[in-house]
Amino acid sequence: MKRLQWVSVVVLLNLAFCWNSLAEGASAVTPWGPISEIQAAARREGSLVIYTAPGHAVPESQRAISKTFGEEYGIRIDWTTLSGADIAPRVLAEQRTKQNAVDVVMSGIAGNYSELKPRGYVVPILAQSTLEKGVWRLDPAAAMPKDRDWLFINMPLEASFFINTDLVPAGTEPKSYQDLLDPKWKGKIVLMTPASGGSGSGWFRATYRKLGLDYMRALAKQVVLVPNHGDVERTVVRGQYPIGLAPAGAGARQLIDQGAPAKQIHPKEGSHLSVNGIEMIANSPHPNAAKLFFQWFYSKEGQTTYARSNRVISVRKDVPQDYLPPDQRYYDGAPFMIAEPEDFTAESANKLLTLGRQIFVEQK
Repeated sequence: MKRLQWVSVVVLLNLAFCWNSLAEGASAVTPWGPISEIQAAARREGSLVIYTAPGHAVPESQRAISKTFGEEYGIRIDWTTLSGADIAPRVLAEQRTKQNAVDVVMSGIAGNYSELKPRGYVVPILAQSTLEKGVWRLDPAAAMPKDRDWLFINMPLEASFFINTDLVPAGTEPKSYQDLLDPKWKGKIVLMTPASGGSGSGWFRATYRKLGLDYMRALAKQVVLVPNHGDVERTVVRGQYPIGLAPAGAGARQLIDQGAPAKQIHPKEGSHLSVNGIEMIANSPHPNAAKLFFQWFYSKEGQTTYARSNRVISVRKDVPQDYLPPDQRYYDGAPFMIAEPEDFTAESANKLLTLGRQIFVEQK
């Protein structure tokens, strides 16, 4: 398997998301108060409810976080795993009926950010642990410096092509996005629909500017769409399709580790940067437990627990990577594609979902 590549802090420099912007904007966020008071109030609340999309906190990670955080603070975490497309509608329904059940959401940001933020259902967050200097590969609060209402969990570079090695002989694999337009691959490439939340929409957000809309329209004629998280890698491993585009990274790595006839390829144009978010939901039943969770989650202990159990590379530089094989560890200098800063606004997120639907669903 090719070396899994990860973006460095250069990403933030290229995007002008730097530590100075965080420090300058920090005063715009209402202070939480002393951590000792939050901790005491969180203990009285006694529990925390988290909705997570598949892959953002795998079962092993949920168990590890619950054990470490729970034993340290005496707080039980109740997890609910939902598809990325189902999280925002569920939160919206709870908010409208005033039966708010969730405190924290861990998922991709497209649907949540476009649906929840405009309605005031995402709370500005700036835990003290995110203000530590000199420890971040990526500033976890810099994505939207004026709002401070969601944080990065991690930003891994995903190997955008997933190949069935039984169906595609070595040396004949597509090496670039242009290779995918070869007529021989028509109807043999599987992609999760970019018209909803999930790996397909994240891939589209990151790549459409660099690849161009004409290319996307041509690619749409080559691919077969699937609706659910994990469908891309599962159908490739089963031999239904020889090529998967934008698989869910954690699922693809797990299948390869288990001996599936598959490999990942980084296209020469660059892999795409997968952006994952963590958000505190307004009107939550356990607001102090949620604040304490954010404080812990971005500490070295919290990030080590999460990264090791979820098999990702932390945004913190002081978290060891000994849980990953050498060819999957972080290094600098990899080419990549990432969304522009304006593509993370609620208005732009909706436009991109519409554009993805028009190109990949309606034109077909």
